[in-house]
Amino acid sequence: YDIAGKGVACEDSFRQAIYVAIDVFRNRQREKVARANPLRKQYYEKRDDSDKLKLDTVDED
Repeated sequence: YDIAGKGVACEDSFRQAIYVAIDVFRNRQREKVARANPLRKQYYEKRDDSDKLKLDTVDED
């Protein structure tokens, strides 16, 4: 507070902090929009070997 109002302080760091805050806000908005409608995940059915070979059951023919 000792240099406030005297025209001695440099406002560059304050200006840079404002610009960084604006960039953070914009990036968060872009990320929110990008994640709003993600692609649907595709799941592939994993088969069990016993299902293929029918080791669990006995066929009565």
